[in-house]
Order: sequence, then C-alpha cells, then structure tokens
Amino acid sequence: MQISITAISSPIFPLQPLCGRTHNESFVECRKPRTGSSLLSALTGILVSKALKSDSRDNRRSNPRPSKKIEAISIPGALEETVGEDNVQQLTPHDQWEWNSRHHWKHWHGLWTMWKPTEGPDIVKTYKSVRSLWPVDEERVHLYHRNQWYETTGEGPDINWESGPWAMYEFKHSLQDGIWHPNSLDHRIIQFPNGDLGWVQLALKPNNPKSVVFNELHFMPAPNARVAVIIGYDFEGKMGVALMLEETRDKDKRPEPSWQGTIWKHHRANLEESRNEPVGTFTGMEMSINTNLQMSIRKEVWKGLKGGLSEEDAKGYILIHLPYGLTAFAPREAAVGKAHAYYVSWVVNENQVRVLSVSYFADGRLQHVNSGTYEKSA
Repeated sequence: MQISITAISSPIFPLQPLCGRTHNESFVECRKPRTGSSLLSALTGILVSKALKSDSRDNRRSNPRPSKKIEAISIPGALEETVGEDNVQQLTPHDQWEWNSRHHWKHWHGLWTMWKPTEGPDIVKTYKSVRSLWPVDEERVHLYHRNQWYETTGEGPDINWESGPWAMYEFKHSLQDGIWHPNSLDHRIIQFPNGDLGWVQLALKPNNPKSVVFNELHFMPAPNARVAVIIGYDFEGKMGVALMLEETRDKDKRPEPSWQGTIWKHHRANLEESRNEPVGTFTGMEMSINTNLQMSIRKEVWKGLKGGLSEEDAKGYILIHLPYGLTAFAPREAAVGKAHAYYVSWVVNENQVRVLSVSYFADGRLQHVNSGTYEKSA
C-alpha cells in the first residue's frame, strides 16, 4: 500500500518561510525571500540571530551565550549566484539546549515501525510509544525524560531498551560537541534552529557487541508533529531501519487503545519496491553542523534521492522507500573504513522536499549533520 504525506490535509504542514520562537517573543516574523547579495544574511538573521536572542535569565547560566558569526561571506549578484556559498556561524552549547528545549520538550505519542531492508520489504515489528520530555524548573535548565514502549507486535520486546527516566541538566549535558543524552555516551544531539535534529553516533564502533552505529534523524514539520528515520547496523554490520511517527498530546498517559494517531495515521505498510523522484528543480536553504558546533548555511539545489552521489560512490548503497514519502539512502552494510553518509529525503508534496543526512570520515568519526528544505523552482 502506498502512503503519502499528501493524504494529510494541507493546513497541518503548510509551505512557509523559515521562522521560529525566541526567548522573549511569541514568534519570529516570517519574511519573504529576498533576491541579491542580501539573501543569506537575511535568512541567517531569521534562523540564527533572532533565535539566539537572550534575556536576563541568561546572566544566571553557566554556558557561553549567543553564538558568534565567525565568517560572513559577501555574495554579490543575483540569487542564482548564491548557490553553494556558505555563511558560517559559531554556535554555543546553550544554542543547542535552547533550540531543543523550544521545539522538543513535550509529550510525544507515536508509532515505531521497523524493517530489515536487505532481507525483504515486510515489517519486522512495531511499538506504540510515549516519549515525554518536560522541564523541571522555570528556567528550563533541568529536563525530565521518560520513554514508554508498549503494545509490541512482531518479534517481541527488546529487553535491552532503556526507558529512563533520565535527568538532564544544561551545565552537565550540553557540551561543546552537542547535547549528550545519558542513554548513550557515544551519541550527541545535533539540533537545528528549525527543530530538525540528529541523535547521532560520534564514531563507528566496529567491535561493539550491540551495534556498529545507530542514528536517529528527526524532521519537524510542525510544532506538534515530528517524524524520525532511524538507521542502524548490528554487531555483524547488518542494517535495520525504523520509522517513528510522533505527535503531541497534553499528558504522558497512554491513550485509549482505539487511538491510531490524529496528525499521523498509524498506517502499517511494507517497504515500496521503487519510487519516482518528483519532477522539476528544487532549490532551498541547507544547514550543516559539525562536531565543533560550527553551522554553515547555504543555498543549494536538491540532489535527488541518492544525495548526488556518483554511480561509483553509490555502489554498496541501497534505496529504502518508507511510507509517507520518506526515502533513505544508506550503505547496505556498516561502512567501516570508508567515508560515507546516510541520506533521508522526504517528499512532503509535489512542491517541497526536505532532507536530513549524516556524514562520516573514513576513520569512522562523525563529520557533520545536514538539514535542508527545498521548494520547487522550475
């Protein structure tokens, strides 16, 4: 059964310019795109400068405050000439904590579905879940996090999955290379100002008895909805892929059994064998954050479901066509000793594509996480 996000009514995920909340404003003003050399600086101002505006509470916190622009590239000429040029921002640990707090500290209810793409298209298992993230204090420097997994179908429960609760503190867990979640010393949350994030492994672990690498890439299309694609490889290097559909409710109590999602309908579908790419050229803003918390913003053209890799570089990769128009492109087996990336493209509708990707160096170290939103331009 083919499932597309276009089945969801359009007011839920409207096409809109990038904008967000600030410390002391209800919403950042959304501005129309400009042409000419001011494009990147204007969008950077919306995405970063206003999002990082601090208030008097910051004076009582220990982490460094708003990020500094470490490089502002002057881009003369027309809009087309901005493609590929970078505007680089130096973020701080507080930026990461603040953005995560603003977008994700809620009660998330959802459906988790897993496949083993190299073995076949059928669903392996599903869970219903409640992932609750809630501030303990008014200053939002102390986070409570608890996961609940229930109504398992498939191979049965994973007894090694931790559910918390976890206590997290800004001064302890928001670090110079991202937010450390106490569930794993090996991972960091890399948070973007638009709500997208990656919970990503800092380095491959070829000899780990549990898994070589495990990453979650979260799209945030609306304040009350998010969707994560999870890509992992077990200790033998075999791939597993999961889709997490989540939406907010007012409490962390499990809903009645008849609830099957409101924004996301809890469809359970096998992987699709093939999928056509959307027709046309899609252009938009792309953000990249590395492990030094340097964020690059650039105008780019969407490179397709294979992330622009050549046929030679794409050898050993597999396209995984998930429900709701999401497609992952990743190595068939854990790519130990090779530079590689995991791409997730989301065809939201015929006029918009979103992308999250994570890249690794040949020695297995995390290179950066990318987030892009592209509109049809031709």
